[in-house]
Amino acid sequence: MRRFEFSKAYEEVEIAGKVYRIDFSDDTLSEYQKKIKQYYDESKNLTEQDISKMSEEEQAALLTKQRQNMKELTEAILGEGTFEELFEAAGRSTVVYAELLEFLTDLFAEKAEKMKEDKRKKYVKKAR
Repeated sequence: MRRFEFSKAYEEVEIAGKVYRIDFSDDTLSEYQKKIKQYYDESKNLTEQDISKMSEEEQAALLTKQRQNMKELTEAILGEGTFEELFEAAGRSTVVYAELLEFLTDLFAEKAEKMKEDKRKKYVKKAR
């Protein structure tokens, strides 16, 4: 008898000693793509600002906007309420926290690439 088992549609990652489950179903993949693009577009816009010409209030507003951007991406991927605990674990540093977001977006890219490669292999195999 032949046997078939589905692959996991999620990935578990340990961050700061806690395990988080990242959903990789079709619906969430599409949502992740949108949120990741939004995060990078907004981050690019924020980093292009000339901080030296800003008042302290404008700089504080920029930092608040950056944190909100990070929160939206984090909670889209790891779930609602996860940002604050992880931001605390990162020492409340946006620079340190950005490393986590890079890790998560790299994980997403790897998973998406693997899915494309698996589909390509199946297609090539059928074509032979």
